[in-house]
Amino acid sequence: MGKILKKGWFVIIIIFFTFTLIGFFIPWTFCKGNGKIIKFRYTTKLDVDVYDYTREENIEKVKSLKTSMYTGGSLTTYQYVNIKKIEAVEKDGYYQITVNKDAFSDSNIKNAETTAKGFMRHLTLVVAEQYVNLDDYPDYQIEKKDKDGKVVTDDDGNPIMLTIKGISKIFDVDFYEANSLDKSGNLLLSETKYKRNDMIALGISIGAAVGLILGFTLVLVLGYKFIDKLEKEEEIFDNETVFKTPFHKEYWVQAAKEFKSVKKMVIMALLLGLTLVSKLLVLPSGFGTLGFRFGLIFLSVAAMIGGPFWALIVGALSDILGFFLFESGSGAFNPIFTLSAMLTCFVYSLCFYRTNISFTKALIARLFVNFICNFIIEGFGQIIVYNYRFSWLYLTSLPKQIAYLIPQSIIIFVVLIVITPIAAETNFIDGKIKKGISLF
Repeated sequence: MGKILKKGWFVIIIIFFTFTLIGFFIPWTFCKGNGKIIKFRYTTKLDVDVYDYTREENIEKVKSLKTSMYTGGSLTTYQYVNIKKIEAVEKDGYYQITVNKDAFSDSNIKNAETTAKGFMRHLTLVVAEQYVNLDDYPDYQIEKKDKDGKVVTDDDGNPIMLTIKGISKIFDVDFYEANSLDKSGNLLLSETKYKRNDMIALGISIGAAVGLILGFTLVLVLGYKFIDKLEKEEEIFDNETVFKTPFHKEYWVQAAKEFKSVKKMVIMALLLGLTLVSKLLVLPSGFGTLGFRFGLIFLSVAAMIGGPFWALIVGALSDILGFFLFESGSGAFNPIFTLSAMLTCFVYSLCFYRTNISFTKALIARLFVNFICNFIIEGFGQIIVYNYRFSWLYLTSLPKQIAYLIPQSIIIFVVLIVITPIAAETNFIDGKIKKGISLF
């Protein structure tokens, strides 16, 4: 059994993650999350079609607003609202709109509650405009006030006036505040029997368990069938130049000797330069501001050639220099990202330096990088330094790490297949390694 599991654990991993992904995406797609509720009525009786509140053109019109219909102030976050589910009903002279809570979770929205309240109130006015004569509700002006309630004046001491749309008077503010807000002043949440996040956690747990059981069963059944093939002699490792694992003293001795090679120093500088240049090319990923970068190609090659000690240095410099050269205007320097970059390159070196290359090792490397470095370390770095909400981790970062796991592993494996013979011929790596490339 040991031989079978040793050869088939890659299959187990693939089946495990496949069913785990299925367990994640089914509730993600079909389970409704908690919704935010607004209950309101108009000061004038309107014969409104309740479905107007759910029509895409009206929602898009609110998203395009640049000026508040209530205060005349600028609106900057409505464009980031992403409504996937909206319900509207009419009850006893008032209306009730329920919008999925996740609609206001984009990383560009700093205050989800304020945006939710403002967006939903503006939706009521956008719809109301279609049923009244706007001439009956002339615009009016009010004095602009700061956050402390003081009137804002111009250089001559005259109060600055804001123009408010008259249609805003049709909204019954007293009814809204009495029926839509909880004791903390936040919008009420819709009650659902099963919360979406709970269903996602349950789905992942069931999917992971089924995948693990099915993976082991399949490998054992097929393994015993082909037991003769699994008993063949393997190529000998641990010969002071090529190692099966990094848990050897000689492995680290060889890694330290890489600093004595001027040739290695030059190639490390070249790969570092290519990594920095690659930061200029970021492909949109569909996961918020998280794009697809090509630095993993050059960092994995640097780790394979230079070893763990060079990998730490290249990883650190790639992040530090990359920030000050290309990203200094995007926010404060985050040392947590530097730690993540160093750990990423270090993991690459443990999987690719002085060892035979396989897709299994590429997958293991990306598993660690995606979920430990990117999701956990960098994710909490975003939360701590840039005040991102925890929901950003699960709504934006986690889906990206899951979706990119296999493609990134394939890219690294293919690149190393191409580079390994070249590196062996030029004596950057041991010649035995080019003969040991395998899928598993």
